[in-house]
Amino acid sequence: MKRIFLMLCACVLVLSASAKKPMTIFLVGDETMAELTSVEDRTDSAAVGWGQELGALLPEGTIIENHALEGATTRSISNDGRWSNILYRAPKGALLFIQFGHHEYDETDGRSYSSLEDFENHLMTMVADAQKERLKVVLLTPTAKCHFKEAELHPRHGAYAEGVRRVAERNKLPLLDIDAVTYAWIQELGEEQAVKYFAGDDVKLNEAGAKAVAGMVVKEAKEKKIKGFKD
Repeated sequence: MKRIFLMLCACVLVLSASAKKPMTIFLVGDETMAELTSVEDRTDSAAVGWGQELGALLPEGTIIENHALEGATTRSISNDGRWSNILYRAPKGALLFIQFGHHEYDETDGRSYSSLEDFENHLMTMVADAQKERLKVVLLTPTAKCHFKEAELHPRHGAYAEGVRRVAERNKLPLLDIDAVTYAWIQELGEEQAVKYFAGDDVKLNEAGAKAVAGMVVKEAKEKKIKGFKD
């Protein structure tokens, strides 16, 4: 009887060890990703980050920590101490999604602007820091802006989206080219329909827009065979 009990205990231990640990994802970026409006407070025009909708598309038990913040840049996240806190909190092996580029290119905004060279250097530093902590870094280009002029959609991130691509290539990191897929999406919708997915400006998404972009993120992650996103 004792031998059977010990065998059962051994089986339980083996099964426990082999059980899959829940995937952990840390999100770092700006308002297009951030938690902006609670479910209870949402209206048709409320701003919602796509990171708020990501969990509904992932396996039950997935742990998501959303550290994105409205107005955040690759410069501000280090200056205000949040980056150090993220590195401290994130467990080894966690996925780290980094998405910046909305604010850095505006030379008229002295608080947010970074030259393209500085932007890429900031990203390179973030990647190196995260890899030292054994985090699995995934870079994302910024969500395209819904910026139309005379019924023509105009790209707004330009070289900065390309800067993210270069950093991903240099570091052999997976890249989710959200700028490209959302630009194509907005262009296909056209101005009249596309604005229905934004919260009153050309940057912030509403709930429908956040759900749509979260779906694109998951689709891109599956295509890149990122751990936890494979079918």
